[in-house]
Amino acid sequence: MDHGEDSIFDHSESTTHVLMIRSFFHAFSFREYRWLWVITTLTNSASWTFTLIVTWQAYALTHSSTWSGAVMFATLIPNIVGAPIAGVLADLMDRRVLMLFACVIEVAVTVVLSVLTQFHHIDPAGLLVLTLLFGFASSALSVMLSSLVPAVVPEERLFNALSLQAVAQRGTEFVGPALASPLLIIYGPGVAYLLATLFYVLSAAAVFLLSKVDVHAAPDADSTKRHVFAPLLDGFTYVRKNRTIGLLVSLVGLHCALTMAYMGMLPQYVKVTLHSSTVFYGVVVSAIGLGSILGTLLLAGVKDVGFRGMLYWITALLSGGSLVFFALSRSPSLALLAIVLVGASQAVFMTLSLGYIQQLSVKHMTGRVTSFYLVLAGGFMSLANLAYGSLSTVVAPDWIMGLTGMLFMLVVGIYGLSSAQFRTVWRSGAFIPRGGDTPTVSS
Repeated sequence: MDHGEDSIFDHSESTTHVLMIRSFFHAFSFREYRWLWVITTLTNSASWTFTLIVTWQAYALTHSSTWSGAVMFATLIPNIVGAPIAGVLADLMDRRVLMLFACVIEVAVTVVLSVLTQFHHIDPAGLLVLTLLFGFASSALSVMLSSLVPAVVPEERLFNALSLQAVAQRGTEFVGPALASPLLIIYGPGVAYLLATLFYVLSAAAVFLLSKVDVHAAPDADSTKRHVFAPLLDGFTYVRKNRTIGLLVSLVGLHCALTMAYMGMLPQYVKVTLHSSTVFYGVVVSAIGLGSILGTLLLAGVKDVGFRGMLYWITALLSGGSLVFFALSRSPSLALLAIVLVGASQAVFMTLSLGYIQQLSVKHMTGRVTSFYLVLAGGFMSLANLAYGSLSTVVAPDWIMGLTGMLFMLVVGIYGLSSAQFRTVWRSGAFIPRGGDTPTVSS
């Protein structure tokens, strides 16, 4: 009898563990989401592989963080121009066609860079131009992939799906550099670029396995009476009138400008401040991704809405605080611990921000609202990378990172003191639309 009771207890405990694991990965029960996740993993692995190689190559060619910052600027600045256009197209066209076209451009860019590098015909100006083209295609891919998430999973699974998506988006900061670093060290950037090419080829193949997802057109749209820029202006008007979304998007922009624009300074910080090598640079970039994986996996398992709101606040503050910790680190071990915290806190904060923004948006505006999120994120980050890269020629990178990290913590405090909406999310775990907001019920 006792043995039977033990068996029942063991079976019950085993079932509980299985259910807990399934709750972490529930979004994977939807076929379209699984393929979307695969594409996101491949394209982001390629993107971070490219980022690792191009920033190091720029620094190796010029021995200047100004050029490292410039190539990061070229990677991200297309978000300001390209993302809004991609957002409009995402709301009007078959997103699979757009993704496939973007993958083809990325394949062409990485192959050309590989060939030019192998034959020693690459210079900083050429590197900058090709990186800019890469940035436009990457911007379009980001909009398509992010805007598809609420279209392929039900609303109650949105945060779980976005968390798992963030594992792919930010966690590949670990996978891409971890695979590319040995190639970069042993064979040089010419061969390493081909790893990014392979990822994009596989991404293009996976797009064919993704079914067509219906586009939610605005119910009152009359394309025969509207000019070509009308959908874009509609998106701007929607975000401007929805003050809650505006609050979230503005904080994302400040977060990216103040805490996430350190990649252009990272090669100089590793070589000059930490007195380390190319090998350790690859380890540091991979550690950012490791932190992102840990943070977003934790978020994927969060069911309590109130705790989700607390995490939003905590990771906002920790994004700045962990960057200060990294700036103050003077040993490789402390630097690695700090950068893992940087990756974890930033990934969770950005994922929660996108989730709240998409949750508050009507379906036929999802592509455009997501694009404005990326405009602020990528645009501010690109400008800050350029500025910090130039500034680091006269001010040490650790000073810049430390000061910007503290400044963002101050910004979070100001938002908390001045915004009832921001305080509400701490208590309830949700942003409650204000009286002046446009309707947020899906059409």
